[in-house]
Amino acid sequence: MSTLTITIDERLRLVTAVLAASNWPAEEQAQLTHAVHAQAKQVRQFVQPFASHPAVNGANEALLNGVPLTDLFSAALRCTWPGFTPTAELPNVLKINDWVQSLADFARETSILTLFWAQHTAVWQEAAAALQTIFSDDRLLTALGQLGDGGQTAVCLMPNLVFPALTPVVATAADTLALLLPPPKAVGESPPWPFDEDPGWVVATAAEQLAPHLLAEDLATLGAADKPVAIYLAAAHCLAALLDDFEAQAYLLRAKKEQELPQLPALFARLQDEVAGGNGRPFTSLF
Repeated sequence: MSTLTITIDERLRLVTAVLAASNWPAEEQAQLTHAVHAQAKQVRQFVQPFASHPAVNGANEALLNGVPLTDLFSAALRCTWPGFTPTAELPNVLKINDWVQSLADFARETSILTLFWAQHTAVWQEAAAALQTIFSDDRLLTALGQLGDGGQTAVCLMPNLVFPALTPVVATAADTLALLLPPPKAVGESPPWPFDEDPGWVVATAAEQLAPHLLAEDLATLGAADKPVAIYLAAAHCLAALLDDFEAQAYLLRAKKEQELPQLPALFARLQDEVAGGNGRPFTSLF
């Protein structure tokens, strides 16, 4: 059975700092104007003197070439800390070996662990504690496990108070998934909300991000049009399991309207009957 832990992974947090020094924040604002967490502002200020560091240049080059963030974070996750020696095959990205080596140098040159992170422990602990109140046990993974065979996967959930500020990222390694979750975006240009002020968004987003990985074999049996529908159903099922049916139905209503999927409520009702019946069939059998 999969396990879920809330953690701060220094390898992944270092990549968020590299992104803070890169072109990413400006590109993100160009996509959607938004206020970022105070920690993101402070990190960006701290790393500005290192904007020409090879790790930052490498990140900028990768972004320019369309390399997804998941590959950059996955590369870091597959390395040791703090030396960034690869422990598994790295993503198939040009110059990725040189880039992970530059991460170790970035950590040394900036001394960010001792000169910055050590001074901001409380804000990270507060964010992790807020996530812990929502995911106090393994019910999220248990709920996903009711829908298909998730296998033996260690899942790490990490609050990401830096960058990317709008987009969750799943980093992968052998039998390990690490979900970097930004805090919920507030209305307009207000600072983002604490995680525990919008647990419905947190649960739904975590489920949407993890389902494609934990239920990959089952989802692979579906056509392209049905896969997103299945992920919405999985997220609604997790909301019902961790919070209540009202949260699940509200989520389905939003998805139904925004994605023009009138079939969602009926499919979810059938899913609930299937799970209650305990027949063991994967939820993709609904399609």
